[in-house]
Amino acid sequence: MRASMLLVSLAIGCTMDTALHPWNPNPDAIDGEPDPGGLDVDTSILPPDTAETDPPPQCDDQSFPAKEIPKLSECDEGGTVIGTFTPEVLWTRQSFAETPGSASCMMQPVVCSLTDDDGDGDQDAEDVPDVVFVTYSPGVLRAVSGDDGHELWAATALGTLQITGGVACGDLDGDGSVEVVAATAGGVEAFDHNGTSVWSVGTCAEHIDGISDSPGIADMDHDGLAEVIVGNCIVDAYGNVVGQGEHGWGSSLNVGSGAFAVDLDLDGALEVVTGNAAYAIDGTTLWFNGERDGYPAIGNFDDDAFGEIAVTGNASLRVQDDDGTVLCEAVIPSASSSYGGPPTVADFDADGQAEIGVAANSTYVVFERDCTVLWQVTETTDPSSGNTGSSVFDFEGDGVADVVYADEHWVWVFDGRDGSVKMQDDAHTNNTWFEYPTIADVNADGSADIVVANTPGRWGSMYGLTVFSDDDRSWQPGRRIWNQHAYSITNVEDDGGIPLYQDPNWLTYNNFRSGDLTPGVSRAWPDLFVEIEDVCSDACDWGQVTVWYTVANQGYADVTEDVLVDLWGETEVGMMHLGSKVWTADILAGAQSGSDSIELTGVPTPLLDLVVTIDGGDATAFGVVGECYEGNNTDEWNQAVCPS
Repeated sequence: MRASMLLVSLAIGCTMDTALHPWNPNPDAIDGEPDPGGLDVDTSILPPDTAETDPPPQCDDQSFPAKEIPKLSECDEGGTVIGTFTPEVLWTRQSFAETPGSASCMMQPVVCSLTDDDGDGDQDAEDVPDVVFVTYSPGVLRAVSGDDGHELWAATALGTLQITGGVACGDLDGDGSVEVVAATAGGVEAFDHNGTSVWSVGTCAEHIDGISDSPGIADMDHDGLAEVIVGNCIVDAYGNVVGQGEHGWGSSLNVGSGAFAVDLDLDGALEVVTGNAAYAIDGTTLWFNGERDGYPAIGNFDDDAFGEIAVTGNASLRVQDDDGTVLCEAVIPSASSSYGGPPTVADFDADGQAEIGVAANSTYVVFERDCTVLWQVTETTDPSSGNTGSSVFDFEGDGVADVVYADEHWVWVFDGRDGSVKMQDDAHTNNTWFEYPTIADVNADGSADIVVANTPGRWGSMYGLTVFSDDDRSWQPGRRIWNQHAYSITNVEDDGGIPLYQDPNWLTYNNFRSGDLTPGVSRAWPDLFVEIEDVCSDACDWGQVTVWYTVANQGYADVTEDVLVDLWGETEVGMMHLGSKVWTADILAGAQSGSDSIELTGVPTPLLDLVVTIDGGDATAFGVVGECYEGNNTDEWNQAVCPS
């Protein structure tokens, strides 16, 4: 009885937010909590009271037993779910209402949730993501909504914003709300989720690049309060400098810095990692190998469990052990003396080992972990800085980490196996600097998107941001967060929280600047659906209706999370939310998991139809379960329940 009528299309894409769906009068019931007891409605639309002495008729108890159901082969764990690759422009934001003359963007956009879109009182992973970036000139910190790019706020800093510097976002002080930190000429400044400056540090000038630094965030001392790393200057959650290093700060001879903190040697303490040194939280040098500084990234490139460092810049690549010992090095083909952007780590060719990708001049190269060249392309155009970065993502779910790279003119996607071109799109121009494309599900539709920065230049006159998505919405689900330039999956939680103890990303995912949650692994997916089995309307005159429903899973993976079942009604005044219930039992793959009922009270008449949804309905914006298909989570009764 799965619905495909216009009525159900009203529920499709439901964000459970009255601002978007005025026919939902009770959004608080969508937070995963049961409806508190029916619907408050205008009593003028209720039927006349019957005699108080007449009790309402009682509905007979019903039960619909669990049973096996056919599984969908598309969700089969025996083979990866392969999507298509049909990129399109999702949206662009090229002009701004506030400080309109500042529209060029030549830095790394980040993605996190700043607004309470679902009305539950916080900003977290259940809200529509937002994109944060800096435009110039003058330097303006901006936030736009990920669904369509509409402006949220614009802010200027107490310090002078680096117009090509980076930003990062995360919950610095553990209060459940994300802060944004932006590089300034003298250090770093923090803003709350509304764009209000919280604190500013200007005493890091001798420890940063000063032009295009990209901050990193980590809880280095595991106290629930995060530190901000900018260059080799370490700042606590309240804006106090707690440490400063004396050697490298994660920069080449050209532009930018990108230091960050991880537990390289698995001793329980996080180190600040640069190209040639590692520091403790107080700035003490843990090791210095005497090499030239460069841009760092972390991966597992040998047979031990410790992290190794890939360092690029200055026309070269080298791989260093966790103590700084150089394991191998190579010249970046065709790179000018100071060129070579920040490295990207992934299993590009699905051979079970991590490789290293780096862009320089008009070449993109992927190196094996022993510093030999796996493949290179010479079609790119980046003579202006030669220091742009790249990101990777397995868009189709075929186990291959495809390269995403934006040069002065084109946005490229290269096949990770051999560098063959999968996308070359000119909805982008940029003079290029230290930035790279960000990959996240910015509009919360269950499919990853690509965000690139634009400036006018010799190839055209685009400004602001361009966001690409897949026309078929078949790209693999991406996270709704990408919080910093030195991004790895385990450095930030889905809601923007900073882990108290950061898991070593290289032991689980072994990638860096990658959004792949399960790269190179066949995936088994659940697929939920819900059906109305029966409705008892004998007590309509008393405003009472009982609805029996079943939930099922026709995928190949069990659902162990609690999911929300919602009932909606079509009335003379439109669609109304009537009630909710949390389904807490496991929903096993290939099974219809029995039945339950919702007893509705205060039901208006006439009640022209009923719609039931599970896990947010035919949308992904606020569901908790990733599924094979997100468009079959709704069912309609298709007949009047209380006609009059």
